[in-house]
Amino acid sequence: MKEHTVEKAAEKTAERAALVADQIRTKAQQAAQVVKDRTPEPVLDRAVQASGLVAQAAARAGRLASDKTPDPVRGGAGRAATVARANRKPLLTGGAVLAVLLLARLARGRGRGRGRGRARGHR
Repeated sequence: MKEHTVEKAAEKTAERAALVADQIRTKAQQAAQVVKDRTPEPVLDRAVQASGLVAQAAARAGRLASDKTPDPVRGGAGRAATVARANRKPLLTGGAVLAVLLLARLARGRGRGRGRGRARGHR
């Protein structure tokens, strides 16, 4: 019974997280379009060039990190990434549940913590 309730709560949390993520993605796309519409063409061209340079630098840094990473570590990271890709929904659900629990605990802790740090008898 309790497991079923936890599963339902996890599903609801995952649905809410997906909804919020979609809303954020939509708002980000709208904001990006507004910025693009208001930005002069030469500035956009420079931004495209800069993003290309950043992508090249990131690729170079990735190659360097890959070259210097020991094989056992690289193998373990690869296996972990494969497992994560295969189990995205349970991982996202678990992460969302954990986030909700942490937020609830923080909110509850704030209500209890009022008045701390004051000397007794003083207001």
